[in-house]
Amino acid sequence: MNRGKISLLLVMIMITAFVSGCRGNEGEEAAVESFTAVEVQSAQLGTIENSVTINGRVSADQEVSVIPKAMGTVVALNVKLGDQVNEGDVLFTIEQTDMNLSVSQAANGVELARKSVAQAENGLNAARINYELNKSQIENAQLNLERTRTLYEEGAVSKAQLEQAELGASELNLDALQSQVTQAEISYQQAMSQLSQAQISYQQAQSGLSNTVVESPMTGVVSALSVREGQIAASGQPAATIVNMDTVYIRINVVENVINRLSEGQRVQISVPAAFEGYVESEIGYVSPSADPMNKLYEVRIYVDNSQYGIRSGMTGSVKLDLDRAEDTIVVPSDAVVDRDDIQVVYIVEDDRAVERQVQTGLDTGDRVQIVSGISEGDKVIVEGQQYVSHGVTVKVVRGE
Repeated sequence: MNRGKISLLLVMIMITAFVSGCRGNEGEEAAVESFTAVEVQSAQLGTIENSVTINGRVSADQEVSVIPKAMGTVVALNVKLGDQVNEGDVLFTIEQTDMNLSVSQAANGVELARKSVAQAENGLNAARINYELNKSQIENAQLNLERTRTLYEEGAVSKAQLEQAELGASELNLDALQSQVTQAEISYQQAMSQLSQAQISYQQAQSGLSNTVVESPMTGVVSALSVREGQIAASGQPAATIVNMDTVYIRINVVENVINRLSEGQRVQISVPAAFEGYVESEIGYVSPSADPMNKLYEVRIYVDNSQYGIRSGMTGSVKLDLDRAEDTIVVPSDAVVDRDDIQVVYIVEDDRAVERQVQTGLDTGDRVQIVSGISEGDKVIVEGQQYVSHGVTVKVVRGE
């Protein structure tokens, strides 16, 4: 029994003793009517919510492992653990001698390939010009052949002159020149292909050189660093980790009968005891559409602004979720509701008498309960002494409103 109930019981005992002392001697009628002392509270509109608190762990919103693409000796290390870096900052440099040599050789290859293309292009142009000149000459010769043949038939020219004209109009020479043009085109395409391959080799060499300069992929803090100057950085192995702590999130896992009560954008209360006291308001940023196959739980992330960097990755936190909520509803202490013959009743005070009201309850948090129907706002609800009254009995308000 709590202190309030003990105090109320003492008041009731004193009142009972007072009433007993006021009775007359034997044969006299009692001058004072008996009553029950009660405490009341006005029924008011309020908000009631059924919440659950789930523990989770803080993670950085963005975390990237830096993996070098080139392997070689680290010749310059520009950062240390805990350094703040911006996107594009050089973290470390790998030895570049071999890569520089490869770039020079590839550049020479491109230059030679360009010269070959120029030569092939000149050859092609010359073959085309030669073909066109001979084609024009043959076309003229064919016109001359027709005239010579007419003159031969008239007896104006000899057969030898006709044969000479036929030889000059022959297209056999033109076919040979066309073959030269075709071969020149093939040589030109081969030269262009060689140039393309040389350019690809040059780009690959340049890319290999650029890979020796390892940059930060984003703005953040160096949270892990596994390379040292003079050591070999292995390609495919993480050399550093960059985390962005401007925004962090608390990851919690919930069961299936809770997940459908949560949604992105829903406001929640979070606590990170190592970073700040009490709870602050935030919102759900991610609700997993499927359960983890290992534990059958659903992941939920609550994002938190961390511009002051007070929250660190790995800290434990808790999230208070409001699973059910009712606003602008009558809320009374749970103890005010009394079970009478399988129904729930509340006693209110009207004209110094207890009045029984059957009620329908809603959300119950254990110490407060929602009254859906049965009483109205402003009713004087008996919150102490309700177990000792019945409908119509006289009561005296000794505490409360």
